Amino acid sequence: MPYEFSYSDTTFFSWTVIRKDGAVGSARIVEDKPLVPNLKRYYDWNPDDEYDDEALYRQFSVRFDIENPGEGFGIAANGYGIGEYGKEPETYYAVNTQVPSIPAVKDVSYDLSLYLQGDNYMGDISVYLEDAQGNRNSNVLTVKGLANGWTRFVAQLKAERSVDSRLAIVADAPGTFWLDFVTLLPEASQLWMDGKYGPFRKDLVQAMADLHPKFMRFPGGCTAEGDIYCSQVFWKNSVGPREERIQFRNHWGYLASQYVGFYEYMLLAESLGAEALPIFNNGITRQYGRANFVAPLDTQEDRDRFYSIYAQDPIDFIEFCNGGADTEWGALRAKMGHPEPFNLKYIGIGNENGGDPFWERFDIIYNAVKKAHPEITIISTAGPGEAGRMFDANMAQIDAKYPDTIVDEHYYKDDDWFYNNTDRYNPGKVRGSEGHTYDRKKPTRVFIGEFANANAQNAFSSALAEAAYWTGLERNSDMVVMAAYAPLFCKKGFNKWDSNLIWFDNRGMWRTCNYYYQKLFSQGGNRTFDMSAVMNGKKVDATVYTSPTIDTATGTIYIKIVNSECVNKTFTVNTGSNTPYAASLEFISSYDTSVKNQGDQNYYSNNPEYAAPVMAAPAPGERPAMRNMAFRFGRQVRYTEAVVPHTKDLGSVRKSFQVLIPENSICVLKLTPANQ
Repeated sequence: MPYEFSYSDTTFFSWTVIRKDGAVGSARIVEDKPLVPNLKRYYDWNPDDEYDDEALYRQFSVRFDIENPGEGFGIAANGYGIGEYGKEPETYYAVNTQVPSIPAVKDVSYDLSLYLQGDNYMGDISVYLEDAQGNRNSNVLTVKGLANGWTRFVAQLKAERSVDSRLAIVADAPGTFWLDFVTLLPEASQLWMDGKYGPFRKDLVQAMADLHPKFMRFPGGCTAEGDIYCSQVFWKNSVGPREERIQFRNHWGYLASQYVGFYEYMLLAESLGAEALPIFNNGITRQYGRANFVAPLDTQEDRDRFYSIYAQDPIDFIEFCNGGADTEWGALRAKMGHPEPFNLKYIGIGNENGGDPFWERFDIIYNAVKKAHPEITIISTAGPGEAGRMFDANMAQIDAKYPDTIVDEHYYKDDDWFYNNTDRYNPGKVRGSEGHTYDRKKPTRVFIGEFANANAQNAFSSALAEAAYWTGLERNSDMVVMAAYAPLFCKKGFNKWDSNLIWFDNRGMWRTCNYYYQKLFSQGGNRTFDMSAVMNGKKVDATVYTSPTIDTATGTIYIKIVNSECVNKTFTVNTGSNTPYAASLEFISSYDTSVKNQGDQNYYSNNPEYAAPVMAAPAPGERPAMRNMAFRFGRQVRYTEAVVPHTKDLGSVRKSFQVLIPENSICVLKLTPANQ
């Protein structure tokens, strides 16, 4: 809710109140005149029960009372920019940037929409982009004659310069009016697939697409759990007209508008050719720390309400995704623009949960979903770690009652753990402390929903260790059916987690070393096969990890190789066949294993190097006397990446040949039959 992000109703995080010369007035958050009042998507609430529905559905607008407009009174949206990083609520939770940060690009148009309502307001309201110095950076939308009811205004603002800007909304007369639901989106050319699949930034989604993902988990793990009832994710609050969607403060402390909701997530997965894997709340907020809310089951009314929210929610979402346009929720999907079903196959229930309260609620939801949709595969959970009391207890529950689920395992470990556990899922390998194994004879399979070295800050050393571990996952892909590095994206200066697959800011991104090994390893066949160990003299070389696969349709062979030693190595490969192959080696390598593609400073927004004046390099032909005046504010942000893939053509080979594997490298040796 807004008050969680402000000290008062006159503070708007990431917005600035504009008072030009002589202006006197106020702008306040109010509840008495929202654009869409009385929104209720779920059970008709009882104010005396343990749910906090009233807080969940509170709606707000901004009221302006202008005594003297002076040269202009209003507010400006600064965008998601650079703010001082800290642990206090005003920084950790909201990042209250007052720096214009909308990354306007010259000659790009931005689609503007906003709602205004007057109270006999007789003046004009101007809307435009401006830079930090107050210079206009676009054409102006002028609104005249506000009605005494809500009216939507739309326009295109074309940027005149490529400079960080803010969206100014400025009035020129005394009086009262209200503002709600302001959006500003770049034109279709700036969006993934021209916006066909939703309002996604195209460079970031292209980076996802380049990984060739097979599935997409959303809206996240802890995000789905929430900390309190009001911060849980309820999918029905995220679909339909965007004006009617319910914002909430999520677990990670920022406001989620749900402009991108479950429908847009489904579109994104479809555009990537990935299976959607939505995660649903189970009535218990995040346990890994403390449980703030447990949906009651004490009375029949409690149980009815629990069912209507937590059990009915995934059932209705399955209908939303897979039902015909003649069903209640399938009709909404069709109305939103997707008449054909999405063909959803998986849902997850809970995240990193455990204990009797969780399994009691999981059982209700599991049985309800299986009764309504036996074709849907349900994802269960092993808890927050790779071992321990909760892991063992959860696995015992799954073994006994839910063997047809895919169990979601999470672990964030160091490099040594990844190197030492490449055999974790081998046949016969004991899991946990109760002597059980990952038994192929049982239907239960594993989904590694989150894994990474979370403390390495994406150093190349962590890519080597994780890639070595990945070879073990691929060799055991009959047990491990899905795996995902986490987190996927992080904006620099706003991180709550120090290792992320892709770092970005408003104008560019950094694909990490970890990203590039996953991109390399996205190549592979559909069948594994046995290959002899790599030898170092008469001993197995324990610093080399491999996983071979073959595409049985084309005959192409892929051999993943990790050389975790700082020594170049020459291998002899024997295909055992006279078939000629076109051979290539694609790899990443670095002598310095501490290197990070995103740089050494994750919190760059408040790094003094980005705030102090820095002398600019003199232009060609510039007189020496001018150099002392050639200053700019802060360092230039560069989007170069130290570690990127390289490809070496090995030519035509047959039967036996040698290949040089670089030091500290992650490689894919590809052998394509010459007739392909």
